[in-house]
Amino acid sequence: MQVFPPCDNIKLSKKEKEIITMFCPKCGTQVPENDHYCPTCGEPVFEKNSVPDESDRTAMFDPEDAGRTNILSALCYVSFFMIIIALLLEPNSKFLRYHINQSLLVSIFGIVIGVVAIVPFIGWLASVVGAVMAVVFTVMGVVRAYKCEAKDLPIIGKYTIVHYD
Repeated sequence: MQVFPPCDNIKLSKKEKEIITMFCPKCGTQVPENDHYCPTCGEPVFEKNSVPDESDRTAMFDPEDAGRTNILSALCYVSFFMIIIALLLEPNSKFLRYHINQSLLVSIFGIVIGVVAIVPFIGWLASVVGAVMAVVFTVMGVVRAYKCEAKDLPIIGKYTIVHYD
C-alpha cells in the first residue's frame, strides 16, 4: 500500500490557484479568492486549514459609513477632544464608534502607564516600554482608520468601552 503525503504541502502555480475556487458553505455562492465573507449571505468563508482572524471586524461595517468617517475616526486617536467632536458630528456611525472605542483604550493604556511610572526603577522602565507601545498603538489605529479597516489593536483592542454594534 502506498502512502501519499498530505495535499496541504503542494505548491501551486498562479494559474493553478485561479482554477481553485471557494464556495460559501451556507448558500453555495462562489466567493472571490481574497474575500473571507460570502458576498451574498455574509457567512465567513475560509480556505482549508486557515484560521479566521478574530481581530478583523472590517466586514461588520458598512463600507460607505467607513469611507465617510475614516478621517474623523483617525483623528480620534490624536486627541480626546476629537472624540467628542466626532460623536457630535456623526453620532450614528458604527465604524466611528468602533475607532472611538479603540482610541479610548489607548488613552486608558496611557493613564495606566503614568500610574506605573510612579514606582521607582522598574516602574520607570515599564513606563518607557509602555509609552513606546502606546505610540505604536496610536499609529496603528490612525493608519487602520484612514484605510477604512476595523482591526483590534494588539493586547488592548479586545475590550469594549463604547458599544458599536
